[in-house]
Amino acid sequence: MAATALVVLLPELEPLIGGWRRRYTADGPRGMPPHVTLIIPFADSSEVGGLLEQLGRVFAALAPFETALRETARFPGVLYLRPEPAEPFVAITEALVNTFPDFPPYAGEFDEIVPHATVAEADDEVLAAAERELEGQLPVQARVERAWLVEDTPSGWRRHTAFPLERRKSV
Repeated sequence: MAATALVVLLPELEPLIGGWRRRYTADGPRGMPPHVTLIIPFADSSEVGGLLEQLGRVFAALAPFETALRETARFPGVLYLRPEPAEPFVAITEALVNTFPDFPPYAGEFDEIVPHATVAEADDEVLAAAERELEGQLPVQARVERAWLVEDTPSGWRRHTAFPLERRKSV
């Protein structure tokens, strides 16, 4: 049994923030690449098999989209990149919560959904250094075409199942 999460992986960010994540986040050293979290924690790994079809339907009803990470922002002790537009990430999370109400984002700890790609969790000095380094390297463009169910195994985070966003926009 292991914890799981639903995320959008952003491999385009690896060259910029991968090193910061591996050094200054809890999940980076355990193999979690740059991402925007949709739902964490999700179902225990022993339960996800029965949820995969339903997850697939939720994601298939959503359209792929473009996003840009243009600037840094902070939560207390956390530096992150803000994806723009934020609305598609919020819409995905809301669709998941509507389908799986027992799994609110961050276990219901926060009132607002704030899509973000964590760079580092550290003191102000480290966060300021990361901000300075990233300043001239933004924006980063990405196309979101799938979400992932990832699993926190004893040997680290691993990809479990990819879910394509399949809805086609009407022309």
